[in-house]
Amino acid sequence: MSVIYLVLSIGLLYLHLVGVTLLGGRWLPSPIARAAGVLLVTMGFFFIEHFIGLGTINWFWPLSTLAALGIIFVHRETLKIPDFQRAEWVFLLAFAYGLCWKMLVPDIYPSSERVTDLYFMSNYFDGETLPPPDHWYAGHRFNFYYAFQHYGAALLGRWFGWQIGFALNISFVLLMAMGLALAWDFTARFVRQRASRAVLILALALGGTGVTPLLGSLVEEQQSEAQNQAQTAAQSTERMWASARFIGSYDARINTELGLKLFPQSAEPPTPKWEPRELPLENFGYQYFLGDYHPPLGGFFLLFLMLAIIGWGQYAGATETPPHSQKTALQQFFLAFTVPAMLVTNTWILPMQACLLLAWVVWRKWQKEAVIWGALIAGAGLGFVLIYPFLSGFAANTLQTPIRWVRALDHTEPLRFLLLMWPVLVLFALAATEVRRRPLVLMFVFGFAVMMALGEFVWVDDPSAGRFERTNTTMKWWGWMWSGALLSSGALALASGRLWVRSLAFLVLCGPIAYAIPTAQYLSQLPLTSFGRLDGSAWFVRDRPVAAAVNWLKQAPRGIVLENWQGDAYNNQTLYALNSGQVSLMGWPSHVSLWHSGAPEVWAKRQEIIEFYKGILPEPLNWLLRNNVRYVVWGHTERNAGNWQQVHNGLAARYDWHPFVVQSPNDRVGIWVRR
Repeated sequence: MSVIYLVLSIGLLYLHLVGVTLLGGRWLPSPIARAAGVLLVTMGFFFIEHFIGLGTINWFWPLSTLAALGIIFVHRETLKIPDFQRAEWVFLLAFAYGLCWKMLVPDIYPSSERVTDLYFMSNYFDGETLPPPDHWYAGHRFNFYYAFQHYGAALLGRWFGWQIGFALNISFVLLMAMGLALAWDFTARFVRQRASRAVLILALALGGTGVTPLLGSLVEEQQSEAQNQAQTAAQSTERMWASARFIGSYDARINTELGLKLFPQSAEPPTPKWEPRELPLENFGYQYFLGDYHPPLGGFFLLFLMLAIIGWGQYAGATETPPHSQKTALQQFFLAFTVPAMLVTNTWILPMQACLLLAWVVWRKWQKEAVIWGALIAGAGLGFVLIYPFLSGFAANTLQTPIRWVRALDHTEPLRFLLLMWPVLVLFALAATEVRRRPLVLMFVFGFAVMMALGEFVWVDDPSAGRFERTNTTMKWWGWMWSGALLSSGALALASGRLWVRSLAFLVLCGPIAYAIPTAQYLSQLPLTSFGRLDGSAWFVRDRPVAAAVNWLKQAPRGIVLENWQGDAYNNQTLYALNSGQVSLMGWPSHVSLWHSGAPEVWAKRQEIIEFYKGILPEPLNWLLRNNVRYVVWGHTERNAGNWQQVHNGLAARYDWHPFVVQSPNDRVGIWVRR
């Protein structure tokens, strides 16, 4: 039954996507029409729901399905066009690749940012007027994070009536697939040979870096005959993040003769408290392993949309007359539209997206090609109008993150930087040999090279400190720059008229493709206990009492749920509420405090929750009523705490106990419900 539901759900989604693609295909190439259409629809609803929340809209999908079928019927001849069919096959293959990842690893667990992504999405899932109530800090509004991408996932789930975890996982697959389809479209504008295109897309989609093919010569893993399956699985997981997190993390494991010669262990740090800086490069393909539905995904999508539009403009511009044609205006309209879209999708990348647009404008003027200022202004203007209601609240609640100069001690060690970035740097040099034949290459090489250099001299001063001082900056900037530089310079190098340039570019791209080896090892070690459970909660509800409690909460009236403190971040706290569509009294304290500008009441409430579950909070019943708590969870964390009776006595006057397991007086799982 679950397979039938999955097939029907994906089929229904694809039917809508085909309708959007055909509708925009009169003016735009299929991959751009699909991406731009989805972006416009989502941003339009985002704008509307800041004035009136539309609530439950799953009644709408039968009407939209009829509309999609009507569009397909009207444009049925387009379905026969080879270019359209090829574009759809590319998209479907990309979608299938992402779906395979999510079928194998569907769980939404508190590793990295999966749970916070589910939380962001849950705020939008009820369809209330935006900004919505904060589901991790009851009584407040969710107006402090650039979560347009999560709004889009919630809109998709609301549209088709999907469960929240299912909608999150399918949205991940969809966003990544649209990005890959755009990358292929850009590549196809320049590279004729399909094998060369495939190599470039594989290098982009697999997620390797310059370190990937060299790890075996730098770190020799210790193998033992008695090594168990868990240790083998742990090693395969380590190899997956080793390439992205080499600098400042995995490089501490260097133990080979060659590795120690290249990177000798320093006897003394530069200062007594100095630690090696952790500088990750989480590129597009690495996101499949990471599995988060976090803002970098939207940043890559908008990057590839901009590159695909630029590639389309360059390809079509030579044959179109006059220069101020309708297509040229549309190209420039959507180029500018991606900039405000980036502001609400991944604010960290806004300066880079704007710089890429500026570089394109400067190059067009230099080449004496048409820049239609009206189209650029209209695209940016419409985008800013649609996000203005969001900005009116968001601007007042953003964290203060000034740009600072990188100190001398914090610069990336040159050899490590070269080891990480060498494929892109070599592709820059190879692409630059084609300046006369393809003038666009100079803009790409110069633009991305300047951005990479800039990232080495300035950083965003967020709350992270010590070894993580530059971590957020490099993780977000380097991954975006790497992906854009690899795609643009790789395509132009592979399109060279010189055989030696094409051959060398092909070999360079095989370096990141070597990531296929640790990927295969990692996937072969995965347990399949949650295979295909795309709601993402299988790992959490595997225990029958937990499943019973979550299912009960799903059917219960909306209310605030209290769950015990389990640590300040990255734990199971709030998962009863998130998986049942309820509201948590408070989420992870460190995150809630950060997002609410260090509000002292966050830490006060944290302490009150701890004392409540210990049974030592004064007047616990009054405290629950003051905080409007409707449900109190006594789960596996508390199961054998031994003080259930003491807690029960404090709230029995207004709360009824609903047990889901009672093994003994001190072995219980259940929920107190306010009368």
